[in-house]
Amino acid sequence: MLKKCIILIFMVSLFTQLCWGEDYSFRNSRWGMTAEEVTASEKTLVPVEIDENTIKYKTQLLGKNVELSYLFTQNKLIGSFYKLNDNYLNSSHFLRTYKRFKQALTRKYGQPKKDRTKWLNNTFRNVSHKKGLALSLGHTEYSANWETPSTVISLSLKEENYYVLCVIEYRSKEYTYLAKNVKKEDIIDPF
Repeated sequence: MLKKCIILIFMVSLFTQLCWGEDYSFRNSRWGMTAEEVTASEKTLVPVEIDENTIKYKTQLLGKNVELSYLFTQNKLIGSFYKLNDNYLNSSHFLRTYKRFKQALTRKYGQPKKDRTKWLNNTFRNVSHKKGLALSLGHTEYSANWETPSTVISLSLKEENYYVLCVIEYRSKEYTYLAKNVKKEDIIDPF
């Protein structure tokens, strides 16, 4: 009888590990971790900037240079984002990178809950080879959203202050009430 109980406990724990594995919210971190815990979880990266509400790294995502930022309030991890750091002369390259990021996120999280192209100016709407120009002029914005049980993921591409901004943002559902305390400039600073 004791052998059967031990085998049953072993099987349940093995099944739990196989099904759920490590319960990470983003990369090797969990929402609510302290800044010190997050820094320790990034074993191969060295922070390029640390302040009260953010830890920033330079890294690559799908072969593209990105800034990785972790957002904290009350020393709890509440969100993170990748901001594309590659700068292209031809804005069509931003569209291609956005599509690559979107495909990767769709493979990981399934079809987006929302997927939208918003035209703010219709001048180039029906001219397919001018979509990059329309983006750089601020005529159009692209966005897609996914959800997991603990996280809201959003991908966006838009022009802001004469700069094309491509961002993948991860936000904790549990700590949304703390997100109101984070300064707007800490969230996405294109410069």
